[in-house]
Amino acid sequence: MRFMLATGNRHKLGELQKILAPLEVLPMPAWVELPPEDIESFAGNALGKALGLARALAAGQPAAAGAHGVARTHGAAARAAGQGPADLFCLADDSGLEVEALGWAPGVTSARYAGVDGPGADAANVARLLREMAGCAGPRARRARFVCSVVAVAPDLTEYAATGYWWGAIATAPRGEGGFGYDPVFVPEGSDLTVAEWPQADKDQASHRALAGRALLQRLRREGLLDGR
Repeated sequence: MRFMLATGNRHKLGELQKILAPLEVLPMPAWVELPPEDIESFAGNALGKALGLARALAAGQPAAAGAHGVARTHGAAARAAGQGPADLFCLADDSGLEVEALGWAPGVTSARYAGVDGPGADAANVARLLREMAGCAGPRARRARFVCSVVAVAPDLTEYAATGYWWGAIATAPRGEGGFGYDPVFVPEGSDLTVAEWPQADKDQASHRALAGRALLQRLRREGLLDGR
């Protein structure tokens, strides 16, 4: 079995390649356009992206318009849904941070919490989160969890889903240089360090994405699609 990951985020790709090894996780072709993440659940957004990738691959890559302005499709890529490689599953995840004191916000809006796109989005999101938690004192009041839902879509469009939760608390200030997103302010249960201070290998074993990925593999094994790896 191989996966193709429905994302342009190289951090997610790298993490899932390690989590799902020795199974292969391929990057998504640059020409694929995924649907917007406009569903109010992580699982729903992951499913939408996985199905979007599956349908894009089935339709094939659009070529430049011909001499008469008629768009063509590369014949080698074009194929009907369900007729792609039997071992290639389209994989997607949606993940984010939920904070109990904020009514489990930012949730599915985690990546755009501060309304900023581009390179400065992570810092802006963290800054807004810390402002809104300024009156929350102590680990219990700052309780939070990372959530990751993953969905794999088979060539016949059968869906396999799993979710992982990583519990912890929000630090009062960013610490660490590693990771991305909210990693500099998330302190996992049992640790005094933020995720951004963790070695990447440790994060790859403990994270919400790792928990969801392992749960997905267990689901695929129960379905008889994987051996005991």
